[in-house]
Amino acid sequence: MERKPPSPESRRLTAGLRRILAALGALTLSSCYVTTQGIKYLSLRTRAVGIEKILSDPEAPEKLKDLARRAERIRAFAVGELGLRDTRNYRSLVRLDSDHLATVVSACDPVSFDRYLWNYPVVGPLPYKGFFNPRDAEREAARLRAKGLDTLVRPVDAFSTLGWFADPLFSNFARYDDGELADLIIHELSHATVFVKGRDQFNEEFATFVGRRGARLYIARTYGPDSPELSALDEARADAEAFADYLRETAGLLEALYSSERSREEKLEEKSRILSARAEEFRKTAARRFREESYRTFPMDRINNAYLDLYRLYEGEPELYSEYLEGVCGGDLVRFIREAERIAKSGADPKEVMRRPPP
Repeated sequence: MERKPPSPESRRLTAGLRRILAALGALTLSSCYVTTQGIKYLSLRTRAVGIEKILSDPEAPEKLKDLARRAERIRAFAVGELGLRDTRNYRSLVRLDSDHLATVVSACDPVSFDRYLWNYPVVGPLPYKGFFNPRDAEREAARLRAKGLDTLVRPVDAFSTLGWFADPLFSNFARYDDGELADLIIHELSHATVFVKGRDQFNEEFATFVGRRGARLYIARTYGPDSPELSALDEARADAEAFADYLRETAGLLEALYSSERSREEKLEEKSRILSARAEEFRKTAARRFREESYRTFPMDRINNAYLDLYRLYEGEPELYSEYLEGVCGGDLVRFIREAERIAKSGADPKEVMRRPPP
């Protein structure tokens, strides 16, 4: 699969952003939303076919059988080796008529990084809302833009229902290589293992971190530490991290502006100048920053606060998790996951606990 940096136009988002947590709340909100989205989701679920049937069906396409086999191996690794929760997830497959599953809307204040939150039963507030019909997503985004918010509309390939339903594989996963597929499955199983209500930043950062580290372990064990598959994964991750760093720097410049005493109008004007300058710098330096053409040609002039905040949500503070993994858990990812479970059950702010010096 061709990797692309996450953009409003991209249907293939980078590993850390592709799996937006639509969650149970996105299907249980009151009024017509639950009726419309719930019926569509359940309609998809009725089309799910067990992995065993896919593998035994002589007429099933080989690419779906290959996907089923690879997913089974990854799932067995995630549960057996990493200790992620053994759920019914990814034991069935749904053939999609589209190359993505749903369309998700995010929004943010234009002169701060205050996220727009949708309140859901059970899981609480979340900074996104998913739709199975892209026109519904565009209408929601238009409603928010009319309120003066920066918005982002993006297609997504998968989501987790946190164990409330058996999440299936989708046929569009067949285009993923093993590293991407492992990242996706481990990310979603991480959500089903550790989820803290009202801590969306931690939830996404944790799942992103475990998904990436777990995928690398899987590729190393499957193909070997000196394999071309692991080298390709590391090179792709290096590009993704360089891209995230650039966006993080841009967000830092804007944060300084937003915290200043300038008027709203002055902030909007200066924001436009900063984003234009960053887009021009990106255009001039992208060729030496990135290996992949999709990053080099990314339209940086189209980003806004909603786009930047999406990266802040998923990328967040990777160094915090790395330091906790190494300093407290001795580099043991299984122990790291167990520690995260323990902290989540304690009711404390997980990130604050991880920031404390090791005993």
